[in-house]
Amino acid sequence: MSDKIIVDWDLEEQRIEAEYKQKLEELKQKKKESQLVGNILAKGVLPVLVMHVVGNSPSNGNEISNIIGEITNGKWIPSTGGIYPILKKMEKSGYMASSWDDPEKRIKKTYSITQKGIEELQTQRKLLADSVQQTVDILEGILKDIKK
Repeated sequence: MSDKIIVDWDLEEQRIEAEYKQKLEELKQKKKESQLVGNILAKGVLPVLVMHVVGNSPSNGNEISNIIGEITNGKWIPSTGGIYPILKKMEKSGYMASSWDDPEKRIKKTYSITQKGIEELQTQRKLLADSVQQTVDILEGILKDIKK
């Protein structure tokens, strides 16, 4: 005696389509959340991290991006397209100085922090540390409440 399985293909197609739509919505939400986190990090944290990295060792944009990636365990690696405008702005403000590896070929531009930049970095580190701690405290409270 054989067991026959009867499949309603219309119902199965509807189930698969609904599952697909749900997964697609979840992916869209994760992308939106990731963009939000990226915007917060890029606008509030990145300038200080750039100063911090260059303060530790003269660097170019690619090196800065990679070092920030190491600091964040690969969870956030900012693009050099966001780093170079920060470096140029800091150079214009007198916080950074730059030099070319070969002034004629101008292939690699390295940035170093100035004394004025070191003083600004000390101020910004304190402000950022306090701000990040407040944000973590707020988010922990929210997370605790929504997990009830």
